[in-house]
Amino acid sequence: MIYGREILRILAVAMLALLTACSTVPEVQTPVAPSPSVLPADLILTGQMEDIMQYYDALRKQPAAELGRVYDKVKQNFVQNKSDANRARLVLLLILPNTSFRDITSALYLLNEWPRDAKPTTGLQSFRNLLAALLTEQQRLNQTTDELSQKLKEEQKRVETLQNQIEAIKSMEKNLILREL
Repeated sequence: MIYGREILRILAVAMLALLTACSTVPEVQTPVAPSPSVLPADLILTGQMEDIMQYYDALRKQPAAELGRVYDKVKQNFVQNKSDANRARLVLLLILPNTSFRDITSALYLLNEWPRDAKPTTGLQSFRNLLAALLTEQQRLNQTTDELSQKLKEEQKRVETLQNQIEAIKSMEKNLILREL
């Protein structure tokens, strides 16, 4: 009988321990994506890439007129408060394609001037480094493209000059042949 009571006591302690353990596990909440029609200018970036990507997705779905207003507000917020969240929002807006305010140079400047933390690298810092590297490469490629375009224009002028010289020589030959006849 004593043996049965010990088993019941151990079983009761084990059940209490399990119930206590279950009650201390925090509930994980999944982040809610921002509505594409409403862009929260005060979206809190917790350092998670998902927040940044959701914000970027919401930006991409906005009409041009709305993007202009969002850009003005985000730029104003950044001037008032140069937080990492405001900086990230402004960079994302500046790299959006097909917008009147697209400015890779300014985005790259903001990324390079982002304060470096002494703490271990976070996802946001890694994303910043990736974006900075990609934008630097894009600038280099754009510069190379511009140089090649300039060389192409120069070659086209050279070809046109040579074509004109050939036509002039042909004309002289025709005139010489007509004189001989």
